Amino acid sequence: MIRLAGRWIFLTGLLIASSQRAEAVSDVLPPSPVASEAGSESAVPPDSWAQELEQLKERLKSLEAERDQRLAAARDQQAAEAKRTTVKWSGQLQADTYWFDQDQSSKATYGDIQNGEAFRRARTAMFGEIGPAEYRLEFDFAQAGRPTFLDVWTGFKDVPYLGKIRAGHFFEPFSLERLTSNRYTTFMERANPDQAFSPVRNLGIAAGNTWAEGHGTWAAGYFRSDSDVFGDDVGDNFENAVTGRVTYLPWFDDATGADYLHLGGGYSFRGTNAELARFRSQPEARVGAIGTNVPFFVDTGNIPSDHFQMVGVEAAWVRQFFMIHSEYVLTVVDRIDLPTVYLNGWYVSTSCFLTGEHRPYRKDTGTFDRVIPLRDFLRYARGKEVEFGPGAWEVALRVSQVNLNDDTVQGGRLTDFTLGVNWYLTPYSRITSNWVHAFADHPVQGRSGTNIFAVRIGFEF
Repeated sequence: MIRLAGRWIFLTGLLIASSQRAEAVSDVLPPSPVASEAGSESAVPPDSWAQELEQLKERLKSLEAERDQRLAAARDQQAAEAKRTTVKWSGQLQADTYWFDQDQSSKATYGDIQNGEAFRRARTAMFGEIGPAEYRLEFDFAQAGRPTFLDVWTGFKDVPYLGKIRAGHFFEPFSLERLTSNRYTTFMERANPDQAFSPVRNLGIAAGNTWAEGHGTWAAGYFRSDSDVFGDDVGDNFENAVTGRVTYLPWFDDATGADYLHLGGGYSFRGTNAELARFRSQPEARVGAIGTNVPFFVDTGNIPSDHFQMVGVEAAWVRQFFMIHSEYVLTVVDRIDLPTVYLNGWYVSTSCFLTGEHRPYRKDTGTFDRVIPLRDFLRYARGKEVEFGPGAWEVALRVSQVNLNDDTVQGGRLTDFTLGVNWYLTPYSRITSNWVHAFADHPVQGRSGTNIFAVRIGFEF
């Protein structure tokens, strides 16, 4: 009973306190409006409110119309750009001078190789885009044919999943050395394994794209395996090839582009012409584009085979001004009614920029790019004042070997030591000098040595 009485007293106190607080609040607040009679003016919004509402509606309609006009203009501009055709021009000129020094065995085996001067390349190209399509037409006036077809293709870019699709006459996707443009290679000529094995430009269709958030590339294509300099290849035999390449960058410094590791591999399955395969290589020297002045130091001759396979691995490491890169190619030739033979080649190349530059890299193709001097040898500054600089200086060394001996195939073995000096006057002009010591082991004539000295002046735009 006592507990119930206490609760009653407590609740009574709360009610009294609440009543007093409500009276205090009512004294402070203004009196509530009194409802007016029906039809009085205070029951509807003022006329100004209705006018402002109509103005807001008109403004909204105006903004919507303006938005629609902008969207339509953007669509029209996008459609016009999709139909737009761009045309760009490019040119390249390389003039070479060669001197040869042979020992007696070299002269007895290959004859007296004559010194010479010639244009290695004299090229012009037209390229551009037609909406989502792209094209390139490039011709060389220094090679046989004059002019000769080089990159003559068309294709589409930004294709879902496939990236780029290309059809025409172009390089098959195989080998870092081969796919890097001659404008950006370190030495005057590519390494011996590339000459002996790597496929060149052929008629075909290919697709390629990047992967791993731009740190890798892939490319694959179907080609006619023995196209001539005009892309022609006639015959009933299976003279086709399937070729592919994959690359990956375990690391790449996006801020400078001067610290990266490149890894890659390629594969090609190739049918032969008239069921015959042949592999051969000159030393790393060619007088002119045709290069008939310099004989092949190693040559398998014709091997009876209806197909062969090639596997290549590649690696390159760039750290600021220093670079080292290497490749190995294994060629497996399935002979007709004879055991399979295995031919191979490799090279290791290193270089150093004395003026602090580095070897640039294209992530979209997995190849090397153009060297940019920190200070051009000659350039126009502000006010067209002439400024001079050192350009970019690079020293390089390469060791390469191609072995064409296996079983009854005795094509010989050729090992080249090449020392090079490059002077990049500007990004588009360059003077290159190479000394090549070609050490050949001929299956019949035996060993021989040949020294080659060469200078090239190159210009492009």
